[in-house]
Amino acid sequence: MTSSPSPHHFTALENETWSRLFERQHHSRLHQIHPMFNQGLKALQISEHCVPDLDTVNARLMNLTGYKGVWVKGHEEPKSFFVMLKNGEFPIGNFIRDPANLAYTPEPDVFHDLYGHLPFLANTDYANFMRAFGEVASPFIHQPEICRQFERLFWFALEFSLIKTPEGIRVLGAGLASSTAETRFALSNEPKVHTFNLEKIRTLEFRIDEFQKQIFLIEQLSDLYQCLDAFKKGIQ
Repeated sequence: MTSSPSPHHFTALENETWSRLFERQHHSRLHQIHPMFNQGLKALQISEHCVPDLDTVNARLMNLTGYKGVWVKGHEEPKSFFVMLKNGEFPIGNFIRDPANLAYTPEPDVFHDLYGHLPFLANTDYANFMRAFGEVASPFIHQPEICRQFERLFWFALEFSLIKTPEGIRVLGAGLASSTAETRFALSNEPKVHTFNLEKIRTLEFRIDEFQKQIFLIEQLSDLYQCLDAFKKGIQ
């Protein structure tokens, strides 16, 4: 794992950036993201006022599901990332994006990681799945081609996925939940929306520097939570 840096002291400008990002997501939280996300925000008491104190958030999160956020310097490589998931840890970028470009960050920052991922991890079933994901993927971290298949599954299922709900199609992926522009694009007629297909995901490449033009739609949460055995069995 990347050596954990000391907690960053976020400046007044950086806290203002957090507040602006949080406010931009207001409509999405209420109308476009799976209700589990808003429930997690409330349970962890994550608000718009400033970048939350991670120790305080972790105390609530660990009490709920045993997971915790861990400060890292930037993008966490798959070799360490999957092991972290297995151990009940999620990397939190120790910085926030430039306020001049709120819609984009070249690496996962505190808003994407803490705001986007931790609320989902406040749900027991979701957190158990995330831990299981790490347990299934981590034995393959020294086999690049297989490790890449798990990267694709994480990307298309947990970062940039949609899900059917009684209220309509909603965002499930944290990469979408932390970006108003990405959410708007994903729910438009622009991307190609596929049914949740593990074999297609296994071989489908993605780019991190553009809106996702191919999105997978999950029928129900159980389809996500039960996919790991089939995905592992299909490894070539």
